[in-house]
Formats: sequence, C-alpha cells, structure tokens
Amino acid sequence: MSSIIAIISSILVTLFLIPSRFTPDEKSVTHFTLSDSIRIDVIAYGDGQGLIETYGAHIVSPVCEEGKCYTIEIELFWDLIGRFHHYDTISGKGLTKLDHIPFTISDYIKLSDILNNSHSLLASYSKEELVKNTRSSAIDGVTGATNEEIQESVIGGAVFSCHTLWHIAYGPVLDSLRKVTTLLLSKELVVKLVNQQDQEINYFIINNISEDDFGIYLPEVFKAIEDGRGYFAKNAIEKIPDEFICDTLSQEFFASHFSQLDYFAQVALLEKLNVLSLSEAMILALKENTDDRNSYKNHLIESLLAE
Repeated sequence: MSSIIAIISSILVTLFLIPSRFTPDEKSVTHFTLSDSIRIDVIAYGDGQGLIETYGAHIVSPVCEEGKCYTIEIELFWDLIGRFHHYDTISGKGLTKLDHIPFTISDYIKLSDILNNSHSLLASYSKEELVKNTRSSAIDGVTGATNEEIQESVIGGAVFSCHTLWHIAYGPVLDSLRKVTTLLLSKELVVKLVNQQDQEINYFIINNISEDDFGIYLPEVFKAIEDGRGYFAKNAIEKIPDEFICDTLSQEFFASHFSQLDYFAQVALLEKLNVLSLSEAMILALKENTDDRNSYKNHLIESLLAE
C-alpha cells in the first residue's frame, strides 16, 4: 500500500511542477493529425523566466473496442527533445474502460508506466493485431480477446485506448517538437538545458547547433563534456569545428582537462589540433601525457611536438 501511495505522490508532485493548463489565447507551436483526421495542436509552456519548459497537447479522440465506441480526453506532455514526460486527466472527464467503467487508481498508475515505456511491445502492433478472434459458445458471433503477448502492456478493457495514446506519445509529433526546440535554441536556453546534466539532451545540443554557433555555445559544450559519459566527449570534440578547437578558450579547457579525457576523446582532439596554434599550456599538457607505448595517441603527440 505504501508503494502505491509513493507512486501517486510522485505523479502529483510532477504535475504541480508543470506550468498551468491550456488557455484559449495560447498559441500552438506545431500540430499533428490523428488517423481519424483530427487535428491536435501542441502548446509550448514557459518556465516563468521567458524560456520554454515543455510541450503539451489536449487529446480528444474516439476509441472503439469490441463494437463499442467512446471518447478519450486527456493531456499529454513532452520535454524539449520530444521525450514523453507525463499525462494529465481533465477535471470531470476521467478515463473509462469498456461499458464506461471508470479507471481505478491502479489503472492510472499502469497507464503512466505504459506511456513512459518507449520500448513498449505496442510499437510493433497495429490495432487489428491487438486482439485475436475467438468464437463464443453462447452466441454465434465473434468476440475479441487481448493478444496474450501484450496483456502486460495494456489495461484490461482499455486495450485500444492504451494503443492509441502510446502511438500518439511516440508518433510523428516527436520530430516536430525537436525541430521547434532547435529553432528556439538560444544562449539562455542552452545554458538551462546543459545544467540539467542529461546526456541525451546534450547530444541533442551538439547535433543541432550550427557550426557557426559552436563559438557561442563553447562554454556549454565544455560543461557537457565534463559531465559526459561513454563516447560523448569524443563525439562532441568531433562536432566542434577546427577553428574553434584552436581558439584560446578551447586551448585552456583542453589543456586542463586532457588527462581526464578517455583515450578516444584524446585522439579525436589530437587529430584536430593545429601545431601553429598550440598554447604553452597545451604543449605542456601534451608532454605530460606522453608515455612509452607505441600507440596512435603517442604518435600524434610526438608529431605535434616535433614541429
């Protein structure tokens, strides 16, 4: 019981952190169309500081299950790189299952789990594949039974609702949201995003700023490198145009951080360094990181220091 209360509390805290709901005078930043030709507008929410915080859409869609149709009305929210964030219900319009049975608390919690699973089995199923045809002995007709493979990925009595909402949450709108965020990138927004220390966001930044704009965002790119894991530092260095690798700010950063970079990031940097622009600090850092191994990294260092 305590675990359920904790989950509900977490959901409520998340909702209260999101800016206020839609108002009629808000302007959509993009839109998408459901399969039944219903247009859905996407609204951008701010953080109170004039910077975009999240995206939200008011979803109204008909759903038919086993010959019975009803309407689902709900709000979905995404973060600035198009990742599903959370959903919110509409006051007085709670979700229902077949025969208009209201969702229980556990149903709402399970829906949250379903929508937060970007790798759900629902991705591989069309609506027609959700149920299998089974003969009923009571009547000479065909009734639907949920495909056993996806029973854990849906809510009983709301199979098509789960499918519809998951495919909206992870549908074509994601590309549109990323494009909107790319157009809205500014110094202030990039600072805000990098401070979240989210590597997926940091990859989004280095992959979506123009070569010319790297000069503007170098301090933020360097912070992302400091916070990065795996191959992020290597990939970020490869993205930085050569002209910015060789400027004073870059030389200071890489001279003081060279020993902390992994082998692949060091090699990526060495391949971009220009001997004519090496600072004294960078030269010293290279000398301190030379060893006796016959490695490609050492060959690059020796080549730069020999000029």
